[in-house]
Amino acid sequence: MLELIDAKAHGWDPKGLQTVSDFAQSAGSAQLMIKHSAGLLIDAKFEAQPVDVFAVQKGLVAILVGMAQEKGFLEIYDHINHHLEPEWTQLSPWDEAKLNVETLLTMTTGMDDALGLCGEINKTWRYNNVAYGYLKQLLEQSTGKTLSVLTDEWLTQPLGMSQTRWRARDQVLPDGTPMTGLVSTAADLVMLGDMILNRGRVAGETIFGDAYYLDDLIKPGSAMNPAWGWFWWNNNQSHFMLPGSDKTYAGVPLPDAPQDLFSARGAFGNFLTIVPSLNIVVARTTSPSSANNSQKNFEGEFWRHLMAARS
Repeated sequence: MLELIDAKAHGWDPKGLQTVSDFAQSAGSAQLMIKHSAGLLIDAKFEAQPVDVFAVQKGLVAILVGMAQEKGFLEIYDHINHHLEPEWTQLSPWDEAKLNVETLLTMTTGMDDALGLCGEINKTWRYNNVAYGYLKQLLEQSTGKTLSVLTDEWLTQPLGMSQTRWRARDQVLPDGTPMTGLVSTAADLVMLGDMILNRGRVAGETIFGDAYYLDDLIKPGSAMNPAWGWFWWNNNQSHFMLPGSDKTYAGVPLPDAPQDLFSARGAFGNFLTIVPSLNIVVARTTSPSSANNSQKNFEGEFWRHLMAARS
């Protein structure tokens, strides 16, 4: 059982951390947890139930892909058609053959949501949830296990993430397969982040042994959007793009946060963030009743408060 630590002894101002917690509550958070390597700095549960964490799920799926590679089920540079039946897209056979696992991780499919060509494959960055859905199918096909079983056997059971599960959404992929959402809590997400922070190890046990893969998660996945790696965002490149837009922004996504920060981010301000230089993992989930456009600015303000709490 994780316990709160003496924040001041580890370089944090308790009053500043209370300001962070108060801000999170006022902004409609369901839960907020900040874990230092020595223990918890914040453990705030404004709502107890697990919530849909939206695209934070991609951070978990990226780890599952790495574990599948480590176990010999696939390779990052495998062509998608080595695992899925051809013609799963609207591309020509020649273009479809260019798609590999890394293409889906980097979101450089060059496809629109109908899976037709709308850019240059392996170059054009476009956030594509439909193409991403087929990566889950690829995991299931290559391992012979459902996504729920894979997640349970490889991550949630070993890490003790007892409140994390997949559930069907109303939307479906072009082949009729339901899309899935990930339901979790801040406490569960912190367990995943802590494993990543500790290079795949938890309590002396190796959960994921490919530390090089963890490095690759946050390397620039494309020249168009170097802040996006393999489903994880970094905070140290010259420019970035955002989902649903073709606009390029100068600088980093979070200028008030440490440069070595990396995050799995979901809609409405859900996130799992790791900061090696501070030895912390931060997870925030959003109350469904507060999931609205006002959450777009939450993360920047959150980091301004948190960095002000450094004593």
